[in-house]
Amino acid sequence: MVKSFTSLVIVVATLSGALAGFSDNCHGSGRCNKGMGPTCSGAFNRFTDSTIYDGYTSRTNGDCTAIYECTGDYPRLSGAQLKSLFQPIYGGQGCKGCGSHAFNGGSCEVTLNFCSNCVDSGNPN
Repeated sequence: MVKSFTSLVIVVATLSGALAGFSDNCHGSGRCNKGMGPTCSGAFNRFTDSTIYDGYTSRTNGDCTAIYECTGDYPRLSGAQLKSLFQPIYGGQGCKGCGSHAFNGGSCEVTLNFCSNCVDSGNPN
């Protein structure tokens, strides 16, 4: 009985996390630091203003990657719109290095994180 209850708790906790979606946070790699702000700003500024992004995309600058991702359908967003979605990470949320900003009802997020030997990926690339 205890084993069944424990399994049920794990399943419910897993499902709850999956249903909750993305959220605003200042999390990231243990190698993130407050000095990464300019490098990460450079990464998200590499999204091209007039380009439409409609799938997983990352842009890199130095040791930082700027990521656009969703758990379901991707809204078609211009690079200019994506850049504005990255702004709250350093603005309203007060992150100093890495972090994420959720949008589209928590089904999408933009993330700034440390990376090593990373390259741009996604749509378009």
